[in-house]
Parts: sequence; C-alpha cells; structure tokens
Amino acid sequence: ARVLGVTGAPGAGKSSLVDHLISRYREAGCRVGVIAVDPSSAYSGGAILGDRVRMQRHAGDPGVFIRSMATRGHLGGLARSSNDAIDLLDAAGFDPVLVETVGVGQDEVDVVKTADAVAVVLVPGMG
Repeated sequence: ARVLGVTGAPGAGKSSLVDHLISRYREAGCRVGVIAVDPSSAYSGGAILGDRVRMQRHAGDPGVFIRSMATRGHLGGLARSSNDAIDLLDAAGFDPVLVETVGVGQDEVDVVKTADAVAVVLVPGMG
C-alpha cells in the first residue's frame, strides 16, 4: 500500500486534511486505511480519540477503516505498533494508508521513515 504521513503542530489542521483526503480517495474508488495517533489519556492510558471525532462522516463507510492508537509514551510522533497496523491494513487491501501523527515538534519525525510521502501541515506565522 502507498503510505502517506500527515504531521505538524497540534491544531494545525492535520485531521481536517486527512478527512478531505479520505473523501477524495473514496471518490476515486480507493479503500482507505487511517492510522490516527493520539496522545495517551492520563486516566486510561488509551488514545484520547480527538482525531477520530473529526472524521466521523466516514464512520459508516465500509471502504474506510480508521484506527486510533495511543502513543503510550512512545516518542517520535507515532505509536510503537504503528508499523504493524500499517502492514495489517495493507494485507487487508487498504490502499492508501494515511498515517496522522500526534501533534509534533521538531524531534518527532519517525513518520518520515514509515511513509512513502509526508505532508507537513503548518499554521501561519510558524516559519
């Protein structure tokens, strides 16, 4: 599967971009897999699921599979098992697989090693 990473600072619009990409790929007849990496909840240790809320319009579409994953303290912007999840989505016939990182700073660049291409989402005034 083609893997597209989407990364950037918190609140920059990563989830909105992924939501629109899903729509475009579905219009083209693609089965789309999404790995949405969220911060870990201090209460449960699981994913906070904020990204998934913004992609709700695709929830009933059998051609879209969205998996939220918690970082659980793993650095680099991805969850420790992100690569395994990408492999599973590929084996299940999803192409492309979109990987949205947790809101990142300058150090969290693991998605560059994982994805075929990466979109960096910026906000005005960030340089």
